[in-house]
Amino acid sequence: MASVTFENVTKRFGDVVAAKDQNLEVQDKEFLVLVGPSGCGKSTDLRMIAGLEEITEGKIKIGDKVVNDVPPKDRDIAMVFQNYALYPHMNVYDNMAFGLKLRKFPKEEIERRVNDAAEILSIEPLLDRKPKQLSGGQRQRVALGRAIVREPKVFLMDEPLSNLDAKLRVQMRTELSKLHDRLQTTVVYVTHDQTEAMTMGDRIVVLKDGYIQQVDSPLELYNHPVNMFVAGFIGSPAMNFMDAKIEKDGDDYYAEGFGAFRIKVPDKFKEELKGYEEKRVVFGIRPEDLTDARITHDLDITEDNSFEAEVEVVEPMGSEIYLYLAIDEHEMIARVDAESDAEVGDKIKLGVYPQKMHIFDNETEEAIF
Repeated sequence: MASVTFENVTKRFGDVVAAKDQNLEVQDKEFLVLVGPSGCGKSTDLRMIAGLEEITEGKIKIGDKVVNDVPPKDRDIAMVFQNYALYPHMNVYDNMAFGLKLRKFPKEEIERRVNDAAEILSIEPLLDRKPKQLSGGQRQRVALGRAIVREPKVFLMDEPLSNLDAKLRVQMRTELSKLHDRLQTTVVYVTHDQTEAMTMGDRIVVLKDGYIQQVDSPLELYNHPVNMFVAGFIGSPAMNFMDAKIEKDGDDYYAEGFGAFRIKVPDKFKEELKGYEEKRVVFGIRPEDLTDARITHDLDITEDNSFEAEVEVVEPMGSEIYLYLAIDEHEMIARVDAESDAEVGDKIKLGVYPQKMHIFDNETEEAIF
């Protein structure tokens, strides 16, 4: 296996910059996920690693070798596409074996690799079938098998689960994670689905408009986003943002929402707020860090950590309830316990877990804490 390194990589399509001065190291045997909205440059990054797109500036290394001018077939990578890209006239065995036959591998070696991959993916009974006789999940396994038989240094996966239904996607996420643990391979995985990113990646790269916003473990991204974009992109439902200002009252700091709320900032964040007194900021709180004060058991509700809001929509989700709320001119979501009996039109008190709050600079949108 091998690492993959970006050194000041830029990619332009005419006047459009798809990747801007990117520096990144994918470690050997790591499962790295590139995530971001459509058009952020994640598939372009993958195609540059594969050699399907030329680099405008910078270097890409696979292991210690600079591969800028190395043809795709000589990069020792295998790619799994969104649309599977199977040959419709070939059966599963021949689809998986095709690349090895082109490289003139001995027949016995081809047979061993195909059978080993089929066993790993539990598709041995499907080897004689044509792609049209397979379900979406089975086709995806065959596409993975075709990559596995190559025994490449790096696996590249471009939204491989996006054509599957919701239940199968969850199942295949688990299967891919198990497969990575078993094969101990380097994987670069592209998705726009942050749930996929959070559940599968050792580390996640969050991209926006060709720029790398943050590279971190899933929990670090969730708990310590570097800016509002990352905070809003990671987590479902998305983080609530509200305009606020910082008030100092004696030795204490408060995030004040222009009459709508006044939340005391925990002492551990005081240092970060020096210089922000009376300044506009953005207050952020995740839906799961709000609670219906009437049923809260593990938070001592006081005026310093609660505010009122009106319920506009109630979405029962089984084990929890999503409350869509109005607070002054702001809209927000609370993910509360299923015990809540809140109804549309109710004015309810919401408790805030203060240790979970985030404050962002109003101008730069970067996290203050």
